[in-house]
Amino acid sequence: MYLLAGATGFLGNNILKEFGTMDIPSIALGRRKIPNLPKSSKELVIDFNYLTSIDLPHIDHVYLSLGYPLYYHNVIGLMSASLKKKLFQVDFSYQLEIAKKAKEAGAKSISLISAVGADKNSWNYYLKTKGMLEEEIIKLGFSSINIYQPGHLMGNKFRLDIVLADIVSFILDPFLHGPLKKFRSISVKKLSKTVAINSNNNKAGINYYKFEDFI
Repeated sequence: MYLLAGATGFLGNNILKEFGTMDIPSIALGRRKIPNLPKSSKELVIDFNYLTSIDLPHIDHVYLSLGYPLYYHNVIGLMSASLKKKLFQVDFSYQLEIAKKAKEAGAKSISLISAVGADKNSWNYYLKTKGMLEEEIIKLGFSSINIYQPGHLMGNKFRLDIVLADIVSFILDPFLHGPLKKFRSISVKKLSKTVAINSNNNKAGINYYKFEDFI
């Protein structure tokens, strides 16, 4: 059984749909009900503030795709102190606790949706938080660890800042070559499909996936 945290989000919901297409049994963990839940999936609606008290059934693989909603200027580094606190709670604390609970429930494998440029020493708080989580997840000692580091996800919302980010990515992507290629934008379909397909390949050790690895 697979556990997916963040199934109501843009990327998480697409991963859930891919699970449904592949008829993969999964539990969608979230704070609200999920419309059009795949037949192969169940949902577990919880209050994330009480994660330590939840009981999970046996889990084989846990997927972490939670993310606090941000505007594009937040992602590139402009955040208030209160926003940083909320981001840390969702993107770091909640996800780390879910990983721990899944491991207690028998999970040997984990997939984390991080971000290109994630670094615990980054000046950018978003990337710093992602890097810190990657490090803590690795410390938990799963036998198979998949860390996905996508660039900008195209078409997330029909919102001005997202549309502008899509346009900028569309213009710049062709010029990103060599070591810069990993910063290219990615379609949610390609990323979610890659994550789902890799479900059948629990490669041992720590495995990083960037732009060129997405199907």
